[in-house]
Amino acid sequence: MTNRSKVPKIKPVQTLNLQKPVLHHLDNKIPVYEINMGSQQVIKLELIFKAGRWYEKEQLIARACSQLLKSGSQNHNAEQMANFFEYYGASLGIYDGFNTTNIQLYCLSRHLSTLLPMLQELLFEPLFDEKELQKFIRINRQNLKVQLQKNDVVAYRLFTEKLFGKSHPYGYNSTEESYKKIDLEKIKRHFYENYTSDNCTIIIAGKIPQGTTELLNRHFGHLPTKKKSPESPIKFSAIQTGGNLHQVISGKSLQASIRIGRKTFNRAHPDCDQFYMMNMVLGGYFGARLMQNLRERNGYTYGCYSSIETLRHSGYWYIHTDVGIDVKEAALKEIYNEIARLQETLISEEELKMVKNYSLGMQLTSLDGVFNVSSIIKSLVTADLDESVFYRFTETIKNISSREIQLMAQKYLKKEELTEVVVI
Repeated sequence: MTNRSKVPKIKPVQTLNLQKPVLHHLDNKIPVYEINMGSQQVIKLELIFKAGRWYEKEQLIARACSQLLKSGSQNHNAEQMANFFEYYGASLGIYDGFNTTNIQLYCLSRHLSTLLPMLQELLFEPLFDEKELQKFIRINRQNLKVQLQKNDVVAYRLFTEKLFGKSHPYGYNSTEESYKKIDLEKIKRHFYENYTSDNCTIIIAGKIPQGTTELLNRHFGHLPTKKKSPESPIKFSAIQTGGNLHQVISGKSLQASIRIGRKTFNRAHPDCDQFYMMNMVLGGYFGARLMQNLRERNGYTYGCYSSIETLRHSGYWYIHTDVGIDVKEAALKEIYNEIARLQETLISEEELKMVKNYSLGMQLTSLDGVFNVSSIIKSLVTADLDESVFYRFTETIKNISSREIQLMAQKYLKKEELTEVVVI
């Protein structure tokens, strides 16, 4: 019997093994990544289309298209669809992002063959109903009015606009005017141009029954191919120098929302892994320096973190926190003090060891379960990377030095190159 009065020994993470998927192709060349593992009779099926913001011709069309897909098919309306999937204990979700739109189906393995015809119907005979479009516009315009009263939302919108520009797919934000320009013809054109076999990747994970590849081929192997023009002609300028932007949205506000950051790079960049570890030290987890300073020592906020967003064509890094108006200037000063400390003084071996152990633990957690593994595979596949990137990152965590972290801070966190947004 385990003696729970004794603290278990802490063992360092030694080896991390990422399950390599088996790659198949359907008749129309759609790649299917199969991850057959786990003990539970469940499946996650994900159809990934290059149909996000990057591929739309007008603002908000990609989002409107993905949301209207939920409104049903020519033969089954939204309620009938929902009842059908619910009857079999399945979950269907459609999610749009900057680059892709993902259709996710969770179900019991034995029900996959029953559910796929309805999913096929959704893709081959979408409804795109005018009433559903007007409902979408009405609800989102109302939500927009509410969101624009929140400091943190406005701060994020201003921050991304300042980094990328108001017309860029990574920088623009929804407005009353942009919702007025949406119509069904634009949505249909986006769908038929982007939801095609040459734009599709399938990832299936879980306890996969024999013959599943043939089943997928039967339902999606004849998804039409539409050769598109080359990807968006948008060209990224060199990483911008920073600037300050302070905006007041309410004279009664008691809090200030702070965003400080810059444009960075995508996951293929040679500095990405080392930059990640530098970010972990500064503000990447609860015990990081920003949290210790602003929350624990000074009591300025409940939380202060720094985050990295790696996008397919670019990326950005930012510090985010909300503080009382009376301590806004003091909080900003301490944030820049922590950045300067990271640039000027090597972190101790003890702190570095703690950050390494935490990061390796996060890597280990990311391999816990077949659906977590499928998320890693998806992140690699959609970025045109292979599993060597996962192992390279693990080695960086194990071997990075205090000096390398300092160099990352000196190279990328120069104050004059940071964008600062404060909304009160």
